[in-house]
Amino acid sequence: GAFTTVAEGAAKPQLHVADPTTVTDNLKKLAGFITLSDEMIEDLDFIVSEINIRLLYELARTEEAQLLQGDGTGSNLRGLLNRSGIQTLARTSGEPVQDALFRATTAVTTGSGLDTDGIVMHPLDYQALRLSKDANGQYFGGGFFAGSYGNGVIQDNPGIWGQRTVVTPAIAQGTALVGSFAQAATVYRKGGVRVESTNSHADNFTTNKVTVRAEERLALAVRRPAGLVKVNLAPVP
Repeated sequence: GAFTTVAEGAAKPQLHVADPTTVTDNLKKLAGFITLSDEMIEDLDFIVSEINIRLLYELARTEEAQLLQGDGTGSNLRGLLNRSGIQTLARTSGEPVQDALFRATTAVTTGSGLDTDGIVMHPLDYQALRLSKDANGQYFGGGFFAGSYGNGVIQDNPGIWGQRTVVTPAIAQGTALVGSFAQAATVYRKGGVRVESTNSHADNFTTNKVTVRAEERLALAVRRPAGLVKVNLAPVP
């Protein structure tokens, strides 16, 4: 069931997952719309900004929340944090947050054989780390004018332990997700993001309005749940 050395002319092994657990995940649709006046539509720069900055940004925020926190009921995705088989790790009493996060990166490797490639944290949890200082009052992650201890340049949201760190309110404060995201899970998109407009919605035609709709269909497959670690940052006695 795995790669192995093979003699000349010998049969090769088939790669497969031993005793897999079958899980079915359906495609889910995320959608929403905005309504604009004909006068607004005539301003090309305005409508482009409304679609690209406002509409698609809100769609991306909803997608992010679903991929992390979706409960799998009804039309919701089942997000990473609600998947069976992911690992959990609790910060112990007196343990620094950064130590607990490093232990989680180790748990990814020992529990799944995969390498950690990212950390997801709430902005307030990241802020506490980013503003932490040593006994001399110097920021561990670099000050607001220069890098650590005056070396190099200031980094915008530097990664923790060298990992890409995603700071988002889509995850609850006090919880972090550490994982090998590229290997453990895959997002499947059907048809990409579609943006369509019409003036035939409701009374749009008689009131000189245009409705712009954005939607996408996607599914989340978690193939190696053990490659994800949910970390409770609240110290446990």
